[in-house]
Amino acid sequence: MSSSPAGVPKRIAIVAPTLAGVLRDRANLIHALTARGHSVLAVASSQLAGEVAALHHLGGEHRNFDPRPPGMALLAGRKVVQAVRDILSEWKADTVIVSGQDLAGRAASAARKAGAVRVITIVGGLGSGGDEDRRATAQSYRHAVKLSDAAVLHNAHDARLFSGALKLPDGFPVVVVTGDGVDIDAFTPSPLPDPTGSVTFVMIADPGQRQAIEAYVSAAREISARGVPARFELATDREMAEETAFLTAGGVVFLGRASDPNQVLANAHVAVHLAADDGAPAALKQALAAGRPVLTLDVPGCREAVDERVNGCLVPPNDGRALVAALESFLVHRDLLASEARAARAKAVQAYDRHKVLAPVVAAVEGS
Repeated sequence: MSSSPAGVPKRIAIVAPTLAGVLRDRANLIHALTARGHSVLAVASSQLAGEVAALHHLGGEHRNFDPRPPGMALLAGRKVVQAVRDILSEWKADTVIVSGQDLAGRAASAARKAGAVRVITIVGGLGSGGDEDRRATAQSYRHAVKLSDAAVLHNAHDARLFSGALKLPDGFPVVVVTGDGVDIDAFTPSPLPDPTGSVTFVMIADPGQRQAIEAYVSAAREISARGVPARFELATDREMAEETAFLTAGGVVFLGRASDPNQVLANAHVAVHLAADDGAPAALKQALAAGRPVLTLDVPGCREAVDERVNGCLVPPNDGRALVAALESFLVHRDLLASEARAARAKAVQAYDRHKVLAPVVAAVEGS
């Protein structure tokens, strides 16, 4: 497949299911591309003016579409391809980045039909299930990869499994980077609150991460019921939540949407993240950059962020008892919080600085 000349400003479209997801997982990439003189368009579903304004602040444009139109699957799929192709053609996109398990293949087809000279598939993550489930997820990207010039994955385990499941030909470019990186200048460490009286935990989560939120809320309620000196906070977007019962659970303080994650983290001692989402979760890296120990899942994309009992700890997925024990361990060893906070920041600087992380992705997008 061909590519545009490297170094020439390009018209780069990012096709994704939701604009919220683009802002969460691709904001640093958009910033890096626009800083290099490229025009960037996000083709994604959104009904919120605030999301569009945030994209404009990054230098990007927006076009809306419905990634799940009504009707039979085959006809709905054709509608998506047609809608995305029309948008890309009208905007004259020459490079298209596609993502989304159900969307990537359709978006790649639309890109080629619209005349894009370069297509990149970003495989955000293969989930937190077993390898059999993860291989099945990888198969859903087969058509997108067939039409692409390169694939981007966010951890080495996913990349190996993905390449094997799809039997990628020798020489097919697979870029492995830790997600979108983190802006270590924007997420700055602040002094830990005094942990003598109580330890504060916080989860910053997308409302769609229902399983993760429920696990956190359940563990928080159990610990709080014992009268343990701990505070549990949850920051998520109430307006986007399909159900709000978990937002009023006893034992948990609901903070609403984290419009300023850095400030939310500054008021806590420990950040909790229980979803594998993008294969290298943004919220996890932001917590480390803010100098907060993390409690997260022992799954690919999350486990790489944690050096056990140095900057946090890991728990198996779907293990409520282990989660309760891990949360309580921070209370028992609260004297280690300060050193874990310093180690968290050091890990972010070393492994997740957006400039280092995004360089190979930008090169793949530019075809250089």
